[in-house]
Amino acid sequence: MNLTFQEVYPPRGCMAKDVLLVRGGALGPNSGIGGAHHSLALSLQGGEIDGWRSSKTSEYAVRQRSTPFFRLYQRWFGHPRRVRKLLKKDHEYSILHVTDQEQAHLIPEDCSVPVVVTVHDLFHLFPEVLDIAGEFIEVGEQNPPWYRRRDLKKLRQGLARADLLVCDSQATLAACQRHFPKVNAVCVPLGIDVTSFLRGDSVPVGPAAHFEKHCHLLIVGSHDPRKRLAFVCQVLGGLDETVKHNIRIHHVGHGECPYGGPAAIDYAEKYHVPNWTGYGGKLSSQSLMELRHACEALLFPSASEGFGYPPLEAMATGTPVVCSDLPSHNELMPEHSCVDPADIDAWREAIQSVYANWESRTKGDTTHVWPAPMKGLIEFASRYDQRHFCRRMGEVYDSL
Repeated sequence: MNLTFQEVYPPRGCMAKDVLLVRGGALGPNSGIGGAHHSLALSLQGGEIDGWRSSKTSEYAVRQRSTPFFRLYQRWFGHPRRVRKLLKKDHEYSILHVTDQEQAHLIPEDCSVPVVVTVHDLFHLFPEVLDIAGEFIEVGEQNPPWYRRRDLKKLRQGLARADLLVCDSQATLAACQRHFPKVNAVCVPLGIDVTSFLRGDSVPVGPAAHFEKHCHLLIVGSHDPRKRLAFVCQVLGGLDETVKHNIRIHHVGHGECPYGGPAAIDYAEKYHVPNWTGYGGKLSSQSLMELRHACEALLFPSASEGFGYPPLEAMATGTPVVCSDLPSHNELMPEHSCVDPADIDAWREAIQSVYANWESRTKGDTTHVWPAPMKGLIEFASRYDQRHFCRRMGEVYDSL
């Protein structure tokens, strides 16, 4: 066999450059921020971003029983020191990529390589109060304790040191350009593996395996005030009694308010929503996927999102979405498909339409039959397939 020198040792220009991925605690792939990091890391490891790879993520394990003092020490001192050491000694990294804005304090001063930060949102760095037809929605913590204020200052200083901010949405891009005008910023929507959301042949094992014949509706997201679970409970509580008692609500996400307000189930009881099931935040990926396929629609009344994974993931399964017309999740939706966030009657009409479709398609059934996926929604969601994200991220890295 005759091999040329170039076949044994490819030219240096053909070798993939190394990206050092950095984050804080190793969040699981089922969380929004954790999932975005996980997808990027897998794409770099799998050679899906042309010319770039990643051999290391600098992170640390999240200990459930650690003390607040230990967590703060790890965040402010221990982990930043480890990142600095990685970039001080001889290394082959061409780019430092901090994969979410909540870890921007990890950017070393006078960093030896260009720095990219993925910015999902700026809610906590620059909190605000939205007025939606007299309903005041707090986006971000309005009065954080002293240690969080210090933490936020570190994050803002870190973002100002970055070379490029990669934003999930046009809304986040506009916010970055407003608050960090001296730092370059671009919009690269996140991607999902659309094929992984297609319905398979496996036997259901989660809650959806035991559905009875009812109109099942899904809600995905924590009970942060901006998620507006109180609003959707008010909408549901005003439906016709027959419709309301034939609907089953499945809420995936933490039901407790992070700021000490009423829990999601409390709002359901207040507005007389009789069939509300909360699963918390520990439902398996498979069980959540089964819920997407088994439910008639996703309800997404959120006032503000950095990206909006749940509507996109629902569409990737072919499941309709009743979604508020607010940024940035409205950027992901088909044109003219969102609902006025302040119009309760419009929301009830949209849910009534979903119910009527369910009633029509199941009138001859005695047990619950999963709805057929809507192919048009799957095709639309394919615009955000991971391969498009990988191509765009390759262009971003090349620009540095």
